[in-house]
Amino acid sequence: MLTEKRKFKINLKNLNYVLQHPSILKNILQGKSREEIRANARRLNELQVERGYLQESQKFISSLKKTSPYYTGTNYQPKLNRLCYIEDWDNKEFKNILKELQTTTYDTYINRKEWRIPTKQTILNTNRNSGFIHRKDWEWTLGIIAMKRFNKLNDKCRAIDIGAGREEVLFYLANHLKHVYATDLYDGKEWHNFALSDFPENPKKYAPFPYKEDALTVLRMNGTRLEFPSETFDIAFSFSSIEHFGGENHEGALKSLREMERVLKKDGIAVIATEYIINDKEHPEFFNRKTIYSE
Repeated sequence: MLTEKRKFKINLKNLNYVLQHPSILKNILQGKSREEIRANARRLNELQVERGYLQESQKFISSLKKTSPYYTGTNYQPKLNRLCYIEDWDNKEFKNILKELQTTTYDTYINRKEWRIPTKQTILNTNRNSGFIHRKDWEWTLGIIAMKRFNKLNDKCRAIDIGAGREEVLFYLANHLKHVYATDLYDGKEWHNFALSDFPENPKKYAPFPYKEDALTVLRMNGTRLEFPSETFDIAFSFSSIEHFGGENHEGALKSLREMERVLKKDGIAVIATEYIINDKEHPEFFNRKTIYSE
């Protein structure tokens, strides 16, 4: 009986792979190519990083449950200055608003034939199924709750959106406020998938449901230099945009916040959502526990 003998060589690079992931040794013994071994090592590294993120998140959530009112039932009144909790999707107030944002889309397109259904190219985040769980829905819903709570969600109030893109909430608010001004660069360069260059000229093209067209104005404008007089608006809102405004030490975000304060009336409200690193790691754009207060 012949016994086949295979020679294999473990070079320094492969040895490092084996030390990090012992299962790689099996690939070497099987005579896998260098490219296959590297690809498997990359995949294992990615899984290791994902497991680390999951462990940190679970540790943070466990700590949060012990130190704060993490969840208090379906009828609790959500706090406005807070992090996103998955349990918010069980809250009655939250669910009622979310239903308006999510379910009108299909119904109105079916019943209003003059409204064109967006193509796959333009659809992106629109047409969310009822019950869909996404951070954007949470931002919009909590923002609407804030506007209601301060008695600003009515046909007497004007609002400005900074870094607006073409988000669905614009059309919702156009139906509930006197007027909404959506501002963004809309230059067709960075963030072109979310702030399309033709959106200012034709917002209806991207509307997920019918809206008051004369109540929405879209303008090309830098979020750090708002071209409006002081004390113009009842509401200034921005959903996960200010962290991308550039500069050192969140300089762009700070300029934008000062501009929002300037254009708000004395009794106006600012509704702002931004990215927050829950494990306090440093990030060039996103905030953490230190920078969200100090800067």
